[in-house]
Amino acid sequence: MPTSNRKQVIIFESIPMGLSDLVSTLFPHSFPATVIMPLKNIEEQTKDTLEYWLHKKEITQLAGYLHKKRHKEWLGGRVCSKQALRVFLRQQTKQALLPEHHQCRVASTESGRPYFTGLEAAAFSLLEFSFPEFSFPELSISHSRDFATAMISRTHCGIDIQYSAENLHRVKERFCTKEEEYLLQKSLPHLSSLSQLTLLWSGKEAAKKMLSPTGIPGFHELTLQKLDPQGPSNTLLYFTRSNEQNSLFPVAAGILNTSYALALCCQPDKPPHSTVK
Repeated sequence: MPTSNRKQVIIFESIPMGLSDLVSTLFPHSFPATVIMPLKNIEEQTKDTLEYWLHKKEITQLAGYLHKKRHKEWLGGRVCSKQALRVFLRQQTKQALLPEHHQCRVASTESGRPYFTGLEAAAFSLLEFSFPEFSFPELSISHSRDFATAMISRTHCGIDIQYSAENLHRVKERFCTKEEEYLLQKSLPHLSSLSQLTLLWSGKEAAKKMLSPTGIPGFHELTLQKLDPQGPSNTLLYFTRSNEQNSLFPVAAGILNTSYALALCCQPDKPPHSTVK
């Protein structure tokens, strides 16, 4: 790995404006913040870059990933998480000084759910001026092929990005019922069957992550009940959970760069929108 004395400049992307507006409208009290990054942007990491973005324990953990793909995906998720946290905190305060990226770390529960921890004392003191009862927001991370992304929210949240791989056709019985496939075809006729399946996969993955604190549901424990297209690229997917059949919860999803689906959701402050009739 290069050991230059210069930090690498990392360029992030914003999710498409229409999808971003949809998420903000659906979950206004969660204050979601999301960033996305092409993984090629971190292919060469200098020592200074890692020390700028990662906590000491994260640097140690990263060194254990010898497979290049895993190394890049894990790093991409952490970098996106730190940047999303910065965006979230900027939204909440006008304070110019915020904790440095390396002053906290991203850990994982036994089930794999990521969370922030380890805020250093100096950084905590800095935040107390604007957040007297500061606690870390919720976090969700995803990566697929060429992209990594992360979402921050005041409430439990889920984000998923999925490349439209042909093998989704071969495994569709694992996550898509015939009724759901019919609903996708009826509601999104302008999209290919592969794009429809990718949206469903991504939507269910995002929902699973959002629901994971109460037990991660299987794909078939989540049922697509209706869709509400929002223009040519975005749609609202409404799901029920098998043990909560009387309530719907929404996931915002869209097609990104023609070859990916991106789905996002937050836990509503109140019970989900409407009952299933």
